[in-house]
Amino acid sequence: MNPTPVQTSVRRAARRVTALTSLGLVAAVTLLTTPAHATGTPEGWSNPEKVDPAYAMALLIGGPILLFVVITFLVYAPALARGERVAPGAAEPENEWFGGPRQGVEAADKVDVKELEGKGTGGASGRW
Repeated sequence: MNPTPVQTSVRRAARRVTALTSLGLVAAVTLLTTPAHATGTPEGWSNPEKVDPAYAMALLIGGPILLFVVITFLVYAPALARGERVAPGAAEPENEWFGGPRQGVEAADKVDVKELEGKGTGGASGRW
């Protein structure tokens, strides 16, 4: 369906209003911030010394690298202290079931249901 001439003129007018508003906003922000840039260094401020580029690069590149190394060490240190291998392709450590049967997972299948009911511990006391 083709737009009518009225719809087309309304769209053009809306685009013009949007463009003029955007340009006006940019001009207003530019005019309001120009005096702050034009004043130079205030009288009470000191004139700082130039920063050595090598020092700046060491700080801006070396700092994040050092932080990365420290975080990596803090992540891997506990596993290495336990004697686990952390290399890719290494065997995974055996899973551990906290609160599970003392004889292992295989022993959980061998437990008699009457033995569990006789202990009277745990559960929400639900009835079927």
